[in-house]
Amino acid sequence: MVRELQFSFSSLPLVKFPAEPMAPQAGIGYLIQMSDKTRIKIEKNDSVFSAAHFLADMGKCERMHGHNYFICVEAQGSPDRSGAVIDFNLLDSIVGKVCHPLDHKVLIAQNSKTAQVALSGMEVEVKLKTKRYLLPMEDCLLLPLETTTVESLAGYLLDRILEELGDTAERINRIEVGVGEGGSKMAYCRREIA
Repeated sequence: MVRELQFSFSSLPLVKFPAEPMAPQAGIGYLIQMSDKTRIKIEKNDSVFSAAHFLADMGKCERMHGHNYFICVEAQGSPDRSGAVIDFNLLDSIVGKVCHPLDHKVLIAQNSKTAQVALSGMEVEVKLKTKRYLLPMEDCLLLPLETTTVESLAGYLLDRILEELGDTAERINRIEVGVGEGGSKMAYCRREIA
């Protein structure tokens, strides 16, 4: 896991140093004024979750196959008095929490326009063209998506992260989630927050 604090220098002055030193503020040291363009980034290049899926109308990807997915989350906003946009540990914990249910599951797009998905007792039946999958429910995760591409998964995980952040996201004005499925293949979903 890489933790990175980035400052954008494209809209100077981001950091203003007073002509005279400022007194420490209630145990937080000297204040440094930062803009609302301060970004934090959490990358999990180790396997965050492993899952199987199939993608309709995508050639060989129509066959059930799996990936070791990794995730990157970047948040931008205004730092608080301590200089933090959001607590790294909190964001890291939330990323783990929203990824955990996907781990070692068959990801099924419940709202697929090309596959028929049916629940029967403790089983999930998926019909895709000439193929029929009958899988134990406990091995599957039905997602409220039309497809399980990395693009769709990035949007789904972004929504879940925002739900978990709740009011703690008050200083965040932009958040981006990237989901990769190996090597250099990664898709991003970004949301501006008013």
